[in-house]
Amino acid sequence: MNEEWRSISEYSRERLEKALERKESLLVKVHELNQKREEMVGAFAQKLGQSSSEVTLKTIIGMKGNLWGKQMAAHRHQIREQIQTINEINLSNKQLINRSSLAMKQSMSWLYEVDTNYTPYYSNGQLSEPAMESRVVNTDI
Repeated sequence: MNEEWRSISEYSRERLEKALERKESLLVKVHELNQKREEMVGAFAQKLGQSSSEVTLKTIIGMKGNLWGKQMAAHRHQIREQIQTINEINLSNKQLINRSSLAMKQSMSWLYEVDTNYTPYYSNGQLSEPAMESRVVNTDI
């Protein structure tokens, strides 16, 4: 997510594409781990004689005789903090993308306004050579 932020803020399309590919790869791994977690919770639920929807990691952590309860609780807390950080960075990246997009659109609009004074077309359809070299298209339309 931080790589994504840097590449967006530096307008580096290549870095952004690489960061998005890496992010996609990591999301696939997270999805696979989540499936394994669901299978494990399902196995615990089956041994306890309960439905999978009733058993969560929190209930497993709180079970009497769970020797790894403290470690599991610490990991659960760490995962929750990481999820919160990811959500915050994701929101920040979305806001950055929106601001960058708006800045580009405003820049293009400004260039179009400046360029309209130097258009090569007259209202009667005749052409003339403009004093300015650019040919900018209005993206606001």
